[in-house]
Amino acid sequence: GVGGAQGSKVSKRAKPLDPDEDDYYYDDPVDERNNPTNEAPAVPPGFLSPSVREYLDLGKSIPGRPGTDYPVLGKVPYTNFYCDDQSFPGFFADVETRCQAWHYCDIDGRQATFLCPNGTQFSQAVFVCDWWFNVRCELSPKLYAINSRLYGTPTESPTRPHRLITKELLENIFVRRK
Repeated sequence: GVGGAQGSKVSKRAKPLDPDEDDYYYDDPVDERNNPTNEAPAVPPGFLSPSVREYLDLGKSIPGRPGTDYPVLGKVPYTNFYCDDQSFPGFFADVETRCQAWHYCDIDGRQATFLCPNGTQFSQAVFVCDWWFNVRCELSPKLYAINSRLYGTPTESPTRPHRLITKELLENIFVRRK
C-alpha cells in the first residue's frame, strides 16, 4: 500500500549508474584487491568533483588531439636511446617517444630517463618540458651538441679571474677562533 504500510512489497527497480551523474563517482568504493595488475588507480573514484574531472580530461584542457598531436605515455618506455652513443653528457630528448621522454646522461655514463607531463615534450633547445606546439621534436638530435657547453672548463679572464679554492683559503674561511 501507499504510505509505507507494513507487509507491502514495493519493487523499486534500480536505475543503471550514469558516469555523467554526480552520484556515480561518490558511491564507488576503491578495492585494491580487484586490481589484478597491482597498478594503483590514477585517481580514486569519487575523489574529484565532476567539474574538475571535466577540466582534467586531456581533450578539454590541452589543445590538440591526445595521441595524434602529442604523445600520451603513462610510464617511461624502453627505447633504443643509449648514453654511450652520445658525445657529451647532458640532457637528451628521445625522438622515439616523440620527445615526451628525455634522458639525463651523467658524466660517469649513468642514464636516467624521465617523462614530460602529457601535452608537453622535451625541448632540446632549452632543456625543459614545453607545450607540444612549441617543440620541434624531429630537430632534437641536431641540437644534442648544445650539451657540450654544460661541462666545459671555464676560461680564465684577466679582468675577472676565477677565485681558486686553495688550502690556505679554506683555512682562512674555516679558521677556529678561540
